[in-house]
Amino acid sequence: MIPIRSRLPFVRIILAPYLVLLLLFVTVTGAGSIWLYVKARQAQSQLVVHGLLQTVRPLIVRLSRADVPSLVKDGESWLHQRLEGMFRLMPDLESVQLNAAHGGFRKFHGPAHRLVTQPLTDRIARHAGDLSSQTAGRRLYSESAPLLRIAFEVDGGRSGPVYLEFGFNRAALQDAVGRAMGTMRQAISLFFMAGLACLAIAFAVTLWAATRVRRLEAQVQELYRHASAAELMAGLVHDLRNPLASFRANLAALRITPKDTEEIVADMDQDLVRMDAKLGAMLDLTRPRNETPVPVNVDRLLDDVARQAEPALSQRGIALRRRCRIDRPVMAMADGLRDVLLNLVINSAESGQHGGEIDVEAWLENDRLVFRISDRGDGLPARTDIFAPFVSTKPSGHGLGLAISRRTVEAYGGSIKARNRPGGGAVFTVSLPQPPRKGER
Repeated sequence: MIPIRSRLPFVRIILAPYLVLLLLFVTVTGAGSIWLYVKARQAQSQLVVHGLLQTVRPLIVRLSRADVPSLVKDGESWLHQRLEGMFRLMPDLESVQLNAAHGGFRKFHGPAHRLVTQPLTDRIARHAGDLSSQTAGRRLYSESAPLLRIAFEVDGGRSGPVYLEFGFNRAALQDAVGRAMGTMRQAISLFFMAGLACLAIAFAVTLWAATRVRRLEAQVQELYRHASAAELMAGLVHDLRNPLASFRANLAALRITPKDTEEIVADMDQDLVRMDAKLGAMLDLTRPRNETPVPVNVDRLLDDVARQAEPALSQRGIALRRRCRIDRPVMAMADGLRDVLLNLVINSAESGQHGGEIDVEAWLENDRLVFRISDRGDGLPARTDIFAPFVSTKPSGHGLGLAISRRTVEAYGGSIKARNRPGGGAVFTVSLPQPPRKGER
């Protein structure tokens, strides 16, 4: 038995949303993690700088009350000793520069990491740029110079302003911040990986559920196919019982009244014709349609339909009015389309209309070939699928004509619809796809 493939659009309704969700998760979580890490690093940088400033601030306060020129000239003053103590206390401190109106000095690590004091001229030399302590935390990572410079302007009283600049080893400070941020990086990475793992598990569960749904859907389709076949067979058996019963009755009558042989045999022949018609319709309903579309002249096609439908139309005094708004050949399955239109026209002629006209229109709408058949008969019964097998509104109908027409149209990617016509009657619309013309996309 050929397995039935599920029609579940797996990629569109399952895989695509998950890929979008995964991309959104990675984007939002990644951007949020980066933003959180930058903000946390900035806060940690501020804490590191704040610790340095806490060590430096007492010196700034005392320097604002002292006689700066004498302290600068005296190499043994408390200022020099305090600064040398800071070099020992803060390993990240690389240089200190003091500038005043009457001179200054610079202390830095020389060869063999020895502390060197270098006198400066009496001109105030101030470093360009914003070196305030308020921006030091942000500048720790935004600048690339080896030293992170933090400058203070001290009011020296009568001796004028004093500029004190500290230079810290940027790489060492960044390393300290990095060590403090290690736990934060681990936490961000852990939560990010946990989120990805949850998405992967959810995707795997959904994939498993979708696979199960596809299997169940295939089983349901298989059951539906068997049920449809059983329904068709039941309908066929029901429709064949009447002509068979009539055939048996005529056979019994033939034995009883041999003198009426000719009339009885004629009735039996009609019964056989009726059974053959029903069996032929069943074969048409189940036979696969593999006709190749060919160029078709719609005017000639409608002429052929009118010619074949003429006996059924003339019997009821009905005229067939054709309106074709197509001036070029179209691609269609010629025989199948002719059978569909002929069946619809004859069905309209047998719909209870006496006299008048049945309209058949044909036109091209975008990339589709459209036919519309309108009659003025009794219309369509409410809440009835007239395209279902064995559903008929005619006492003598077997209910397979419209089912065969729908199957033929749908086999070539088209559609057929029916509706009641305002003022009485019914309208059937057949729509078939057309391939793009050369030069069109």
